[in-house]
Amino acid sequence: MISAVVLAAGESLRMGTPKQILPWENTTVLESIIIKLMKCQYIDDEIIIVLGGNFENIIPLFSKYEDHRLKIVKNNNFQKGMLTSVWSGLNSLSNNSEYILFTLGDMPLIKIETFNTLASFAIKNKTIVLAPTYHGKRGHPLIVHKSQIPDIYQLSGPGGLRTLLSKYPERVTLHEVHDEGITIDIDTFEDYNIYLKKQKGDDSE
Repeated sequence: MISAVVLAAGESLRMGTPKQILPWENTTVLESIIIKLMKCQYIDDEIIIVLGGNFENIIPLFSKYEDHRLKIVKNNNFQKGMLTSVWSGLNSLSNNSEYILFTLGDMPLIKIETFNTLASFAIKNKTIVLAPTYHGKRGHPLIVHKSQIPDIYQLSGPGGLRTLLSKYPERVTLHEVHDEGITIDIDTFEDYNIYLKKQKGDDSE
């Protein structure tokens, strides 16, 4: 079984609006990611959404969803770095999942088929840590076997899960995908405007 952990505890963009709730297609940036995960055929356990400083503004978005897999988690320590959000997600996991898919709440261009392809590859090849690449550039999501959880709790520093990849490169499998979205996150309002225009509605399965 695979659980998904969405790390959405990032800061607001410069105009003061949480980037996760900016309009995207017919919904919001964060919801578009969650909807894809709900449609992913391999996410059969739970979808944990880790929120931080904008918790009160974001959590109402999910009141309309009835998917029993959705679980909202508040990370009160998000200002101490991405790893605190990773740990918050892991603390909320059930014991059922063999793999955990980690993705970011500001990467709405990742396609559903990319989530499916990576999940299928991890299961079939029994990978330890799986990271996608696009034209050789590494991106998200990461899929991690449950055996790595103790080592994730021992990580430190500002690099988030990248620290796991750099510390244990022998455990990492890279898989090339045809999806530039794995490398694109929304860090500025300019990013948002650029990629919103490029979004062609090609996120179908």
